[in-house]
Amino acid sequence: MNKGVSFAVAALTATIAPLAACSNQQGNQANTSTSPPPGAERLTTQLKGADGNQIGTATIDFANGYATVTVETSPNQVLSPGFHSLMVHAVGKCEAPDFTSAGSVYQAADHTGFPASGDLTALQVRNDGSAKLVTTTNLLTAADLRNSSGSALILHQSADNLNAAPTGESNKRVACGVIAATSSTSTTTTTNSVSTVTSTAVVPPPETSTSTVTVTPSTTTYLPTKTVTTPPSLPPGAH
Repeated sequence: MNKGVSFAVAALTATIAPLAACSNQQGNQANTSTSPPPGAERLTTQLKGADGNQIGTATIDFANGYATVTVETSPNQVLSPGFHSLMVHAVGKCEAPDFTSAGSVYQAADHTGFPASGDLTALQVRNDGSAKLVTTTNLLTAADLRNSSGSALILHQSADNLNAAPTGESNKRVACGVIAATSSTSTTTTTNSVSTVTSTAVVPPPETSTSTVTVTPSTTTYLPTKTVTTPPSLPPGAH
């Protein structure tokens, strides 16, 4: 009887072991997969603190009208335990130490109001600084994040208030990752400097020449002409 039970247990163990191994193998493959889902477009970034050290990674997969955002951080001294706002910002620059170069929270051109297009679910961090979050949004696309200004993913020091106006703009930024870099376009502007010289010539007023001409009237005196007739001379003694 004991031999029968022992045989049954051995047979059951032999059947379960391969199934467990297969299950573990599938689980490991899911955790280590770096390929986007079929038909999806993926953007990735590394989250770094103000000291330049990497504290985590983020992937954004775009498919079927949704963006699936996966953020994972490793144990670090940057993130304190608790919730931290996670936002897509409108400029693809992460300049330490304050990361203000990333601009304000991203807002799509056809979207207004709150929450903004770049507002994501807050990341809950464990005591050692590690965390993992998978969230989705339909308020942004891959083309949006690749615009000429680029985009960046920002982790804030504390959680945003999702029930009222956002506080993220005044909330300290503790980690940043460039999703799409700002397009670097060099524009050269040539300015032609035209100098206009105005010469003012002082022209004296025309001189008025006054000539005084004294005209002395010419008086012509006409004397009467008197004709004297002298008789012919008579010879002496002719009287």
